[in-house]
Amino acid sequence: GGSCWPGGNGEAMVAATASPYADRVAFGDRCCYGPQLSMPSGERSLFNERFAKLIRGHWLDSIGNSIIVSKCSEEETELIAVLTPLIDHHPEARDRVLSIRYAKLRSWRCGNASLEWADERQQRLVWVTDDGRRSVWSRTVAEPETPEVGANANGSSGGSAFPWRLNHAPPEPWLPLDVPRDILYDGARVAALLDIRQLIGPRSEPQERLTHILMDHDLHPMRGDYLIPGAESPMWQTLKVSDSVIRSIAQRIHRIPHEALSQRVCWSGETEVWVGHHKISVRARDIQTLKNRWVLPPNDERKPLEIARLLALYSVFDNPLSNRRSGVHLGLDPELRRQCGYELFASPLNAAVPNGRFASKWPHVEWRFGSIGAYPSVLSYLPINSVVCVNPPFTEAYLADVMARLAELKLRYRLRIAVPIQEVPWRKKLQSSLPSAQLLKTYYDASIEKETDVLHPTLLWEDPRCPIREQQSDQTSDALVSLANHGVCMNGTGSLQTAMLLPAAVVAGLAPKADGM
Repeated sequence: GGSCWPGGNGEAMVAATASPYADRVAFGDRCCYGPQLSMPSGERSLFNERFAKLIRGHWLDSIGNSIIVSKCSEEETELIAVLTPLIDHHPEARDRVLSIRYAKLRSWRCGNASLEWADERQQRLVWVTDDGRRSVWSRTVAEPETPEVGANANGSSGGSAFPWRLNHAPPEPWLPLDVPRDILYDGARVAALLDIRQLIGPRSEPQERLTHILMDHDLHPMRGDYLIPGAESPMWQTLKVSDSVIRSIAQRIHRIPHEALSQRVCWSGETEVWVGHHKISVRARDIQTLKNRWVLPPNDERKPLEIARLLALYSVFDNPLSNRRSGVHLGLDPELRRQCGYELFASPLNAAVPNGRFASKWPHVEWRFGSIGAYPSVLSYLPINSVVCVNPPFTEAYLADVMARLAELKLRYRLRIAVPIQEVPWRKKLQSSLPSAQLLKTYYDASIEKETDVLHPTLLWEDPRCPIREQQSDQTSDALVSLANHGVCMNGTGSLQTAMLLPAAVVAGLAPKADGM
C-alpha cells in the first residue's frame, strides 16, 4: 500500500505495488476494461458519468492521508484532490493538490497515476503508476444504517428529517491545513452531532434528551471526548429510539476520527456558518457580542473562524423541532448579574459581567472571549466571600451536583442562585437551604435582548449578605396578592416567610409528603 508525495515533475507520484488487475476497471457488479482494451463508447460514457460522481467527497488512502475530491470546473471529468496527512506532528506536513481528469488515452488519471480498479459497492479505488506502484483509496467507513432518517410523522421516509438545516452545496476545493487542527476536529464533532439530530428525526422527546446528554457530559466521570459520549456509552440507550437508530448513531460516532480533516467550518455570508454539509443560522447580535468579547488583537486572523467555531459548538444544543433556542443561552436579569462579582454558569454570548469574571462551558475555546474556566474546577479560583451568580443548566447531573455542593457554596460565597422546583431527591433541601426565596417569572435572552417566560417553576434566592438591590415592585406586589388570596400574612418580623413568597400551588408542592419528600 502507499500514498502520494511530490514527484520530480511537479505532480505527485502514487506509491504502489504490482497489480494482478492490470488492463481493466471493475465498477460495482460490472467489469469495464481499461485503456489497453477497447470499450464500447456507450459503456465508457456511462462509466465516466458514474465514476465522476462516485469519486467526489472524502477518502482515506492506504497509509493514512485524508483526501477531499471536488469539482474544479463545469466539466464533469475535471476534478481536484486535496491530500492532507492525518498525523499532525510531521514537520513538513502540507496539503497536496492533485488534478483528476479523464485523459486522452481513455483512462482516469490522478497526478501521474491511472485508475486501475473502482468498486462502487465496496467504495474502493486503486490507482497505479506506469512502473506498477499502487495506492488504495477507501471511504472512511461503510455508510451507517439510516432506515428511520427523515421519517415523517406517519412513519414514511422522506430523505433528511430537517432538510432546511443542510446547505446542499457541492463540495469546493479547500486546503484543510489552512485551518487550525483543533477547529477541524471540532468541525468533525459538530457535523456528527448534527447528523445524529437528523438520525433521530422529528421526535421531540429524544431530541430534548440529546440536549441533556450533551449538557451533562461535562460531569461524566469517564467522559473521554470533551463534547460527545463514546459510541458504546450507555447514555445513548436513554434516547428512547429504535435499535437501528442507536446502531446508526454508534456508526456515525466511529466515523469522527476519520473525518477530522474533511468537515470544513466556514462562513457563508454574514449570518450562516457551514460545518460540512450543515448550515447554522446565527444572529447578528451574537456575532457582535463575540467580537466585543474578543481578548486577542482585533485583527487576529483566527478571529472570524473562532467565532464561527463557537457558534457552531453551541448549536448542538438546539432542538430542531423547537421554536426556542436551547436554555443554555438564557440568563437572569442583567441588572442583577451586573451587581455580582462573578457568574458561575455563563457564556461569552450571555454573560453580564466583564471578561475575566465568568465561567463557561468550554474555556479551552472561550478563553479568547473572556472565560476564566469551567464548573466545578473554577470554584477554587473564585475569591472567598465574593458575590457569585449561580444559574446552572436545568439538567439532571448539573442540578444534582450544584445542590450537593450548595452548603459549601453558601459558606464560601455570597450567592444569587436560581433553582427549578422538580420532583427529585434534593427537592426537600429547597425550603431549608434557600429561605425567603422568590418565584422567578422570566429569563433574559441576550441574543434578542428580551425577556422570556420561565417554562418551569423556579426559585431565585439571594444571600442576605449580598448588597441590597432595588426590587421590582410589580414582582413583590404580584407575590403578595397571590399570597393574600390564600390567606397568608406577614410574620412578626415584618418580612415574608419562605412559603409566603410563593403561589399556593408551589407552596403545596414544597410541603413534605407522607414518604418524607
